[in-house]
Amino acid sequence: MIRTLLALMPAHARGRIALYAVLSVLSVAIRATGAVLLVPLVAALFGPDPARAWPWFLGLTGATVLAWTIDTVLSRLGFELGFALLDSAQHEVADRLTRVRMSWFDAANTAQARQAIATAGPDLVGLVANLMTPLVNALLLPVALGLALLAVAPPLGVVALVAVPVLLLALWGSGRITRRADAEAAASNTELTESLVEFARTQAALRAARRVDAERSRTGAAIAAQHGAIVRLLLLQIPGQVLFGVAAQLTLLALAGTAAWLGVSGAVSAPEAVALVVVIARYLEPVTTLGQLAPALEGVTATLRRMRVVVEAPVGGTAGTASEVPDTAPRVALEGVTVRHGATTVLDGFDLVLEPGTTTAIVGPSGAGKTTVLGVIAGLVEPDAGRLTVDGRDVRELDADARRALVSVVFQHPYLFDGGVHDNVRVGDPSADEDTVAAALALARVDEVVARLPEGSATRVGEGGSMLSGGERQRVSIARAVLKPAPVLLIDEATSALDTENEAAVVAAIADDPRPRTRVIVAHRLASIAHADRVVFLERGRIVEDGSPAELDAAGGRFAEFWAQQRAAAEWVLGGTPSR
Repeated sequence: MIRTLLALMPAHARGRIALYAVLSVLSVAIRATGAVLLVPLVAALFGPDPARAWPWFLGLTGATVLAWTIDTVLSRLGFELGFALLDSAQHEVADRLTRVRMSWFDAANTAQARQAIATAGPDLVGLVANLMTPLVNALLLPVALGLALLAVAPPLGVVALVAVPVLLLALWGSGRITRRADAEAAASNTELTESLVEFARTQAALRAARRVDAERSRTGAAIAAQHGAIVRLLLLQIPGQVLFGVAAQLTLLALAGTAAWLGVSGAVSAPEAVALVVVIARYLEPVTTLGQLAPALEGVTATLRRMRVVVEAPVGGTAGTASEVPDTAPRVALEGVTVRHGATTVLDGFDLVLEPGTTTAIVGPSGAGKTTVLGVIAGLVEPDAGRLTVDGRDVRELDADARRALVSVVFQHPYLFDGGVHDNVRVGDPSADEDTVAAALALARVDEVVARLPEGSATRVGEGGSMLSGGERQRVSIARAVLKPAPVLLIDEATSALDTENEAAVVAAIADDPRPRTRVIVAHRLASIAHADRVVFLERGRIVEDGSPAELDAAGGRFAEFWAQQRAAAEWVLGGTPSR
């Protein structure tokens, strides 16, 4: 935990961490001194000259006031460090996510990332003031009291120091007993959260399938799993609590017995023995606090562990320093590119050259590697071997901003943010003026959509664009893509699920885009392929045919077979014959 905490703490706060550590140790030393001052104070008070107790009382008062003052400074400093940690950690996690390899984002890691950012706030803000400060006091005060007791009652001091590792070992053992159950409970909570989100988002499909009962769905299984994990956690907490409780009671007996022996043997006076009993109670107080802090410590440790998972996630290749992006359509080349997904090789020594300003359609059966090719060009997939060049320059020489500026992408399933249509389009180029945005809206026929909306382009589209139809979402995503002044445009199955009207709008937007670009289209629909200068047919990660649509259709090969199937599907009529 400490390593992760220091790694996430901003550099400008490192000096305050040192000050916090020094003040914490000083506070503990003063508190231990004040507690032990009770022994000579009580001895003097019950001695032949009670007035001699005044100096000890003044010393105790001074130690108490000084400790309170330091603790006030520590509390303020702790919250300052907490807010600095929160700001730094959340930004660090968010920034890391922009560089993590896309293959890392499976369901488990995505949930970890969501929780690392969304649920860490209160834990991190109060980490130092509400947890670290009491934890440091609980760990160091028994040691400090043991050392201080060596000066007034050496046998009792020795017992106190020997008991410290025994108590810590018992605390560690109780935590170890419950740690596995805690992990299982956390995993079941994550699974339940994801299941509930999925259950809410898929209500339309579930109701259509008459599976609205949560108990009959994945959510029901997740709820049952969480209940079982909580029961196991509670059962395992019992032996842990018993172990630590027994250790604390044995420590109390050892200390009290030693104090009694010292009093009976005459090594200390009766008043001093009574004062030592008070010191023993002060010794055990932080030990009890330590046991109470254990659950909170486990929770914060889990939060930091989730953050560490994100911070240590694998990132793409190291970016270069070049910042120049071509102003015109570039020549793009994949040279000997190999991409593996686990044990599966998707592309193996793949070569493809895209000439400047051309439109290339990539066609092939599912699993052929079409989307992977786009991912490599877009920088979303890191090749295991080979390289990607733009106008002869390896893209690894470009810095991160230039690499992102190089490519604009239209995804098969576009995601829109919960804002206005205009704002979603402007994401493509936040610096674009209104005339340029309007031109992009018109090019993608989004102006037709906006005209039907109650608040025009300011109409909110809902989370993920849920207030728009699939075709309307795709039009907005096309407008966003063409607004971005990128010299390479990639389109991944943009028309695969659209009706005729929306398909025509999307195809026209791509074909009429006036900006000079090198375009690559992954498509199955005839309308998208017909406008391509070139067709590349992929099968099992290899190019099996390459040429213009007319050339490949005339060749009678795999593309001709695919073309004929698409034509037949387009002419298919329910209960009738195709019109000629």
